[in-house]
Amino acid sequence: MKSYKTYSDSIYLKKEDFPKPETLTIDEVREEEVTPLGGKPKLKLVVSFDGIDKGLVLNQANGDALFEMTGQDDPAKWVGRRIEVYHDPQVTYAGKRVGGIRLRKPAAVSVEETVPF
Repeated sequence: MKSYKTYSDSIYLKKEDFPKPETLTIDEVREEEVTPLGGKPKLKLVVSFDGIDKGLVLNQANGDALFEMTGQDDPAKWVGRRIEVYHDPQVTYAGKRVGGIRLRKPAAVSVEETVPF
């Protein structure tokens, strides 16, 4: 069963939404005003995926990962790309290990996984 934290009212993806890695397709990247808890609104990039209602607020590490995977610094050119989204428990914030969402190239699919028996 998923963590109880996956049932919060957040409109953005959280690490708890990915108990297992998932390969997803980017369907949109847009600018959106995001207000962090106790902070001031900031203009951020939000990545949306096919079949997922919530968006991912893009941080620098994940933006760098998308650039490395695609060779594109224009976020509009990331649309249609398949990526693996996963929870990395080693992510730190303000000097504390808190875990977070990370992005990587999907693992290669074996022939056995693509050919029905």
